[in-house]
Amino acid sequence: MSVIISTDDLEQTCPNCNGQKHVIVNDKDIPCTKCDGKGVILTTLGQTLLHFIKKHT
Repeated sequence: MSVIISTDDLEQTCPNCNGQKHVIVNDKDIPCTKCDGKGVILTTLGQTLLHFIKKHT
């Protein structure tokens, strides 16, 4: 049995910056604090997989 997991199953576009990696605050362009400037956030499955990998490495 094999399981196929796509990137879309693990991460989604950040709703705060819409994937732009930055936001405008007080007329300043700063990295998005919700996604740490990555433009994506982990899904529940992505968080679970990351936790599993960190636990076993």
